[in-house]
Amino acid sequence: MDAETEGLPHVHSSWCLLVSTLILALTAITTSALRSVVRYSLSPTLPVHCLLDLLCGLELCVCGFELGVILDIYDIPLYSVFLWIVLCWQAVSWGDATANPYSHLLRWHAGSQTGLQSLVRVGAGAAGALSSYLVLAPLWKYELSHFHEGRADRSATGACGDDLQVSMISGVVVELVGTLCCFLSGSVLSDLPLLKTKPLLVTLLDNVVGVALVIAAFDLTGGYFNPNLALGIKLGCGKGGHLQHLAVYWMGPCVGALIAAPVYNGVKAVVVTQNARDKKIKKMAEKVEKQKKEEEKEEEKKTK
Repeated sequence: MDAETEGLPHVHSSWCLLVSTLILALTAITTSALRSVVRYSLSPTLPVHCLLDLLCGLELCVCGFELGVILDIYDIPLYSVFLWIVLCWQAVSWGDATANPYSHLLRWHAGSQTGLQSLVRVGAGAAGALSSYLVLAPLWKYELSHFHEGRADRSATGACGDDLQVSMISGVVVELVGTLCCFLSGSVLSDLPLLKTKPLLVTLLDNVVGVALVIAAFDLTGGYFNPNLALGIKLGCGKGGHLQHLAVYWMGPCVGALIAAPVYNGVKAVVVTQNARDKKIKKMAEKVEKQKKEEEKEEEKKTK
């Protein structure tokens, strides 16, 4: 009887993990199929791009919510594995569509999108993120998993807890630096000679870094590094208010994304210049050494 009782938590946890895995898989497959239908059925106009971004925002936050359930079941190790799988899937399946507001900010900054187009697409992604609860809450109410019990009500009433465990300024810095590091890791990996022709491997390794950064910031801000992810999951949670939320989870990541390219190019220029200087010095040293050896040989010939 005792052995059976001890086995129950494991059985319940395994069942809950299976339920969450099925929800993640169903979400990924459904939203991917809808994006494919939209892409192949409609011409790429602004409303179509907005619809694709909305689906990305929906997928992003539904998966984010359910990953939180997995975190409650098996803690960080298994959560990290599932997070990495979800990030890799989204990187491969989203294509040009995105739920990241700073992606549109960067496109506007680069001149590939107008300000209006960027603003409208950011709004579409945000709408998808906010609608994720409306999609997931009815499913949670069935309580297929006991980790779903009361979850919908807690999110609806704002009793979902505040992930910001540091001051607002520190939170802004954490989200800024985390987002900056995410961008820098991708750039560094893409520039490595061994990986230049292997974009899929770059994506896989880049998301390993992304997961590590999320875990590092977990007890500070929650490690969101994506404004829409924080918007869909944490808006209204805690007592910090909307201004604090916007400062930490919107301003921080957007600034980090904007400064990533200048920082990387600046560091790269310094490194390249230093390497060129080192090569020049090495070449000159080799030349001097060669001349010295030739002089020694000449002196030996004269002494003979």
